[in-house]
Amino acid sequence: MAHLIKQEQDKHLKFVLNQPEEVLIEFCKLAIDYINNVINEKKCTAASKNLETTFDTVKSCVEALVCLLIDCTKLHITEEDFRSLGTLNFSPEQIAILWQFVSSKRILVETVLKQSADNELHFRDLEWRLEAKVASRALHRQATPVIAMKLHLDSEVVNEHKEKLDQESTVGAGETRKEVLLQTDPTSLVHLIQVLEQALIDSKTHRVRNFVKSFQK
Repeated sequence: MAHLIKQEQDKHLKFVLNQPEEVLIEFCKLAIDYINNVINEKKCTAASKNLETTFDTVKSCVEALVCLLIDCTKLHITEEDFRSLGTLNFSPEQIAILWQFVSSKRILVETVLKQSADNELHFRDLEWRLEAKVASRALHRQATPVIAMKLHLDSEVVNEHKEKLDQESTVGAGETRKEVLLQTDPTSLVHLIQVLEQALIDSKTHRVRNFVKSFQK
């Protein structure tokens, strides 16, 4: 369980963990407001004044609590696993408050995550062309290659072969599709390709597969 809290989150959470338990409860409520809507700037500003700290400190702490809630929900953390937070100097009382926060809002978070996944854009197709900049006001003669790309994205996953056979599937498709225009130079494109190829190699390792599998349960 301790590995769920990243170093940056741990740093932000330490602020609220040094406060009375009532403050932790209020911060948990702010985190729930954040998930339901957006960060409540008015309440965060009031909290920063009461605690004699900055707005950014309060906001970062609330965001760390939101991350903790989401990670625990994704990985289906049990109460027994959650108690291992004691190794990070969380008191039993603080762990009990946080567990109540995590367990009581699990269904809410699952609903929000499902809605986010439904709106997630997936790669469908790519168009590209090679262009050349041959002159500018500062430099009349030049030859600067530029790669222009158009990414076709879709929030609906459709089998491309089925779509070609069934022309009716394209009706109303504009509601789920999005096009993104990009321009880059050859050097940046080569770097991008190398990063993506390395990501594909990493995705085949047992470590990454086990990590992804835990999110799909």
